[in-house]
Amino acid sequence: MYDNGLVLGRFQGLHKGHQALIDTALANCRKVLVFVGSSDKSGSVRNPFTYSFREQMIRELYGDRIVVNPLPDIGVGDVGAWGDYLLSKGREAIGEDIRSIVCGNERKYHLWFPDNPNLSLIKLDRSEIPVSASELRSYIINDDYKSFAGLTDERMHKYYGIMRDCLLRIM
Repeated sequence: MYDNGLVLGRFQGLHKGHQALIDTALANCRKVLVFVGSSDKSGSVRNPFTYSFREQMIRELYGDRIVVNPLPDIGVGDVGAWGDYLLSKGREAIGEDIRSIVCGNERKYHLWFPDNPNLSLIKLDRSEIPVSASELRSYIINDDYKSFAGLTDERMHKYYGIMRDCLLRIM
């Protein structure tokens, strides 16, 4: 059991893949910090929803079992500086060094955290839950509720209309 763990996502449509990350963190860490990435971005097809709306959806599922914080984008890309920023903001948010990160198996995590002996990466194979928020947004835009519902927890279904209205206004 780790003292703490971090999950990072944009959550631009909270889906079962996001839930798998957070659930894994809860199962393996005493304290879980969820960073809502690109928290300063909204109003575009890639980042349609506000930070407060994304936080609301996460809280709907997890309540006070996790710490949810915004993480503004600093635009540095997949480099060690991004990893340093993430760990620094994590330390600020929970008052201690981040000990584990629950993530997908993307290569970028090794670029962000090269050779950090004090940090464990708990990786989930993305192919086991093949879903992306881009795909989810596509279903919403195309009014394919059935496909949307299959990729989301039923507690997210009530947000479908809000998400659809938001996306249609942007387009």
